[in-house]
Amino acid sequence: MKKALLLILAVMLVGCSGAGTEKNKEEDVKKEESVKEEKVVPVKYEEVDAESKATVEKFVKKYNVRVDVYKQDTEEPIELEKIPEPITNDLNKEEGILSQILLETDFKKHEGHYKVVAKYNEDKKLIGYKISVEASPINEVSEEGDEWEEGLLSAMSIIDAIGLNLDKNEEELGKAFDEEKDTHTYTDSNYNVTFHIADMDLGEFEVNYDLIQ
Repeated sequence: MKKALLLILAVMLVGCSGAGTEKNKEEDVKKEESVKEEKVVPVKYEEVDAESKATVEKFVKKYNVRVDVYKQDTEEPIELEKIPEPITNDLNKEEGILSQILLETDFKKHEGHYKVVAKYNEDKKLIGYKISVEASPINEVSEEGDEWEEGLLSAMSIIDAIGLNLDKNEEELGKAFDEEKDTHTYTDSNYNVTFHIADMDLGEFEVNYDLIQ
């Protein structure tokens, strides 16, 4: 199933790579220049709400179990980086959101990088997770999708760790491509899942998993 999902995704991406939305680069640069750099304020992990701590620690354990499953696959073992335990990373406050980097690592087999983050509100309560991936541009990705495999499997590990439906996730991502959307949000269980795929042809994408309050 793992390889089938990657193949399906790669085919969808190749099929829509030439029809993506063109971005106004000059306008983006002007916007970036007009935004003042905000000071990043560190927050100690010890200050996090106790229930949120327990939830994140449970998430990390489930994520790492899924990583072990990929590594022990008898047909095609894939080695991914585990999230370090115990969790000790401080949080950084930026734009009203507290972000805690759980994992930031390079791909082991191909050019690429990905980051898994836990997100908290100003009361230091968990509000969700995020993964951001930077990998090879779409025109350098094979039909099998191997060049993006580690980032995609990390995203699948998050889905598994928070108890969401993988088939639904695949279906909704397909909708985003079919409708040529830059972003697409759907609801599963107690999460709103948002794909940010405007730059996916460049090999960059992000997925937010936000708890429904």
